[in-house]
Amino acid sequence: MLRRFGLLCFLLTSEAAGLRAADPADPENFRIEITGSTWLIDTTGSVQSKGTQVDFVSDLGFEQQKPMFYGKLVLKPGRKHRILIEGSPFRFDGNNTIHRSITYQGQTFNIDEMLKTTASLDYLFAGYQYDLLSGPAGHLGLSVGGAYLNATATIVSLQPATSAARTQDIGLPLAGAEFRIFPLHKWFDIDGGVRGMTFGDYGHYVEGGANASLWLGPLALQGGYRIVNTTLQQTGGNPGGITVRMKGPIFSLAFKW
Repeated sequence: MLRRFGLLCFLLTSEAAGLRAADPADPENFRIEITGSTWLIDTTGSVQSKGTQVDFVSDLGFEQQKPMFYGKLVLKPGRKHRILIEGSPFRFDGNNTIHRSITYQGQTFNIDEMLKTTASLDYLFAGYQYDLLSGPAGHLGLSVGGAYLNATATIVSLQPATSAARTQDIGLPLAGAEFRIFPLHKWFDIDGGVRGMTFGDYGHYVEGGANASLWLGPLALQGGYRIVNTTLQQTGGNPGGITVRMKGPIFSLAFKW
């Protein structure tokens, strides 16, 4: 998925190469903006599938403050119109000796077993945003779109050698709001936003963040904080689900044209 996202960014950038550069007197007057980020994530939560509820930290020992790539592409076909594409190939690893028996995907792991866990979450969001307000001082917009998640988790016992794995694909409709303001000068901005949806008994998904940016011509250095909180539940005769909370500082390099 990361290769596909990079290829899409390259093609769209190539098509926009003939467009005029962003107006320095009006920083909201641009056609394309690409952002690449390193997100230092603390991950907490739990998962249950054909067994007990398994905690990411106390049971699986998920690594914390792990750097992850996050990419974002904004296309502006019109002054108040934005096409949004965002994505990340999240990867998690854990090593831990459990102090209780747990069951995952029907496989039971016993007290004092050493477990090695690998998990992936490929995330892609695509949507449309309309800016209610847009001017040289910034913008305020509302967005709608859909997110696709592909999640895989594998737990392996090192003694004895046993394993259990599960893969799941999920599609989610999301809506949100986003803003950017230039409080002092055109070379400095503050932006933020929130996006999410509730699904009743099936859970919820919420993500949000804020950044401060220093623009040096068409390039910007950004620093901020990002949070994702989601609970997705499976009901019926075999209840289960996953709760994931990811949070941490995020550092980015942005380019607009």
